[in-house]
Amino acid sequence: MKICDICGTFNLKENNYCTHCGNQFVTEHFCPYCGEVNSDFSTYCSNCQKQINPIQIDDFDILFSDYNYDLLLNAQISDEKYNNLLKNMFARADYFEIKGDNIKEKILSFASIFTECKTKARGYERGYIFLGNCIYYDDRLDDSVQIATIIHELGHYFLFDIIEELLCYIFNVKTSPTLQSFVWYFLTLPEFKIMNEYCAHTVEGRFIPYGFQNYGSFNVLVENTGIDKESLNTMVIFGNSFANEIIVYLEKYIDEDLRREIKTQYRKDLNPPTYESIFAETNDCLSLDLKNSTIIQILFDVFKEASQDDVRKELDDIKKGIEIS
Repeated sequence: MKICDICGTFNLKENNYCTHCGNQFVTEHFCPYCGEVNSDFSTYCSNCQKQINPIQIDDFDILFSDYNYDLLLNAQISDEKYNNLLKNMFARADYFEIKGDNIKEKILSFASIFTECKTKARGYERGYIFLGNCIYYDDRLDDSVQIATIIHELGHYFLFDIIEELLCYIFNVKTSPTLQSFVWYFLTLPEFKIMNEYCAHTVEGRFIPYGFQNYGSFNVLVENTGIDKESLNTMVIFGNSFANEIIVYLEKYIDEDLRREIKTQYRKDLNPPTYESIFAETNDCLSLDLKNSTIIQILFDVFKEASQDDVRKELDDIKKGIEIS
């Protein structure tokens, strides 16, 4: 079977086009660089030796190879290519209808297009994302808070996806638990966890009524890590830059009608706005080319750190969690 990389539909192996969205499949044995016809199982072209079939990285020794070091060290991505990566991330939503009898069900319907959503009924957290592939939210909360939580966790999900897709492009591979483990490790390092949290809060804040914005978990992280002011400002700007990109696409689906329904739900729940976190919002962000070149350099630095033996046990544990989830 072939899985469509646009809408996720399973197709027969002999299909040249997706039966659901019409996406044209790339013929696996046709070299896109020189046109040479190769055997069905070829990974590299027999004529020009370029890689024609994306492969998965299944081992950390392969991930942290000198070859991948060089790829990341010399990586560049054009604005056009990066925007195409984002476009493809969200393209699946174009082929699904957002359904539900109320606004919470509709937001859940939308989130479920991208990742599984499950309820939780323990712990103080309103919600969390599990290793990049499942959103948990607490259904004991008011519907308005559940809606905000789901959107917040989608912010985390899409930031994970952006970093994952960027690395897949640089290494010219499909994703794998090994690669996802590195992405998770990167996004949970103290500084970048702050960036991640700021991004998610900002994405959430765009789609809920003015005054209900809540940067509480971001503030706790800042306090607990003791990050210096300059580094904090850098992480806020990075988080805001990613959030702005995510928001542009989300606004296409969580449109004015859905946002109006969200506001109505907040009024129904009778929780007054606090306005306390509205001052945490910022308009500061990086240009696309500067943000991408800088994040690639940061990823390279973390890549070197993660390749050390003392980090391998942590990566192995993350990978096991991804594989059994």
